[in-house]
Amino acid sequence: MSKGLDVVSLNKRSWDRIARKYNRINYGKVTDVFEFFCDNLPEGGSVLDVGSGTGLPFAKILVERNFNVVGIDVSSRMVGIARKNVPKAEFRELSMTDINFENEFDGVVSSFSMLLLDPALFRDVARRIVRSLKTGGLFYLALNEPRREDSDVDGETVVEIMGEKMYSRPYSKKEVLEAFARLAMKQLKFSREIRTSKEFGEEHVIEFVFMKI
Repeated sequence: MSKGLDVVSLNKRSWDRIARKYNRINYGKVTDVFEFFCDNLPEGGSVLDVGSGTGLPFAKILVERNFNVVGIDVSSRMVGIARKNVPKAEFRELSMTDINFENEFDGVVSSFSMLLLDPALFRDVARRIVRSLKTGGLFYLALNEPRREDSDVDGETVVEIMGEKMYSRPYSKKEVLEAFARLAMKQLKFSREIRTSKEFGEEHVIEFVFMKI
């Protein structure tokens, strides 16, 4: 990555600019992996949505299933929209790189938000997420992987999403497992599929559910 690139500030500016546009996209179906995550949380449990965006679809679904939801996002405009979309959840303007909870949540959700981190930040945020979970807590993670399964990404990855430049990096299954296995997280579920949308084109999506042991 180029020296001096501030990943968090770059992405905050970009997501602030596209927040209203992003609120109008088609979010698609909820997957079996996310349903598994929800079905295995304790009734009325607490969930942290990391990179909660507009609150759709995940915070809304979780609230409808009677979970207590805290959403955090680096974009103040996203947070403002989320508070209107899901008034029964709590939303805070906070970068995932600054979360500092300890043994507080039964579940954590990160849907494509950790793509916005370079490898060093990815490992740090992984540690923060695990620390925020109670023992036995679940973590749902969705990411894009490189188009070749055995290909790790090197160097800077600045892309254009919905007309705005931001840092976004795919992560291989191997990289994800290496980051979380050392944090005493057990993989419970894994899925891989190719999705296509007008906003994001062809995406090679991987999903995980981990448990803190």
